[in-house]
Amino acid sequence: MFGALSEQPPAPVKMRNALGWWWHTPHDLLDKIDQKNLVRDTRVYVHTLCRLLTDDVLPLDFATHARVLLEELDALRTSLGERCTIDGLIAAATTLRDTAATGGHHDAALMQASRALAPAYYTSGDRFAHDPALPLPAWPVLDPLRKLAKAAPGTDSARFLAVSATRGRNRLAYALREATAALSG
Repeated sequence: MFGALSEQPPAPVKMRNALGWWWHTPHDLLDKIDQKNLVRDTRVYVHTLCRLLTDDVLPLDFATHARVLLEELDALRTSLGERCTIDGLIAAATTLRDTAATGGHHDAALMQASRALAPAYYTSGDRFAHDPALPLPAWPVLDPLRKLAKAAPGTDSARFLAVSATRGRNRLAYALREATAALSG
């Protein structure tokens, strides 16, 4: 949720992330803390925790998440063409959007949906594999599909990428089904 909250100003040297050259190194010590950033970040964390602890219902909006995913999938469908169908993903994301939009979901259902979708939203692997501390694109689960869309059709590379694309598509389809089931309760 807050993986890059304390981003640093752009540096003249290209860094692997915007959190400082020292991030996740032995040099990541107290002397690197910017006091103003620390106060700002603490306010954000306190505000978020306050909402999570006091709102009647968790402030999770899966209808909006699904709308953003549908935009991504629409663009991907165009670039993939006939190489790999994602109509099932689009249908599943539409169902999630419509189910989530009905509202009235209790906290347990929202948490269950979140647990189903978070790995697809924020990781390139699964909940048991650690991603490197490097930037990831939106919906990293779709990366194999994006790569397939850029590969020359009929090549060995495209054939190998088709397998990875199918796995990524299946991972996302499963997450969408699980989230929709949780919200359908």
